[in-house]
Amino acid sequence: MTEPGATTFARLLRRHLETGVIRHDDSVLVQFAGTFDELVCKEVGLTNVTFVNIAPDSPSSEIGGAVTDAHTMPYASATYDHVMGHSGLHHCSRPHEALHEMYRIARKTVLFVENQDSAFMRAATKAGVVGWYELAAVVADGYDTGGVDGTGVPNFVYRWTRRDLTKVVAAFDPAYDIPVEIHTEWNLGTGRVASAVLQRKLHLRDTTAVRVFNGGQRVLNKVAARQGNIFAATIRKDLATLHPWMATPERMRLQS
Repeated sequence: MTEPGATTFARLLRRHLETGVIRHDDSVLVQFAGTFDELVCKEVGLTNVTFVNIAPDSPSSEIGGAVTDAHTMPYASATYDHVMGHSGLHHCSRPHEALHEMYRIARKTVLFVENQDSAFMRAATKAGVVGWYELAAVVADGYDTGGVDGTGVPNFVYRWTRRDLTKVVAAFDPAYDIPVEIHTEWNLGTGRVASAVLQRKLHLRDTTAVRVFNGGQRVLNKVAARQGNIFAATIRKDLATLHPWMATPERMRLQS
């Protein structure tokens, strides 16, 4: 798989399945879904999955392709055990609002994989290796879709930080302490737009680029994974605890 963060997404799901955070038959809603998400869910063995997207990329597949707006999802709160999204929030005009909808609908966890706003990535942006706006997806879709909110306008690539996510989750549900698990790593697959740009700048042949990027990825993940371009997060609503200052005097007396 050459999708950004593809191996991260599959490994994250497998780890949660192995540790019991997710069960194979738990109800799962996959936001921003396409064929890639369908393949990953099948690969890891999820059996009770609903796929939705503002513009499904393969309506003839088994996905079914329910069309939804990520900012105003047509589901009651706590409808699904888990809500997840891979490389979709950065296509939203209001990424925090879209994440809030994922949070609202989930009973147990919210999982997503996006790009990280690390110092290395900011430097790469200044160097022109990556951009703040995602032009390639719109070009690939004939300038009609692939951009912000599924339109032909290239979206701003909203990249995340650890502090950004912990703040927004606290704002979503201030009565509770919600654990957030974050994993960062480097993914320099040659299918990535940034890797293709770097390949052209360095005048590397395809076979050479694969060796260079794979080797560089291994080294970077050993020495600087925290600065990686991939940002994977799990919001653990199932482990939420009420803040002590939310307790009534009676509750505090019983707990003492």
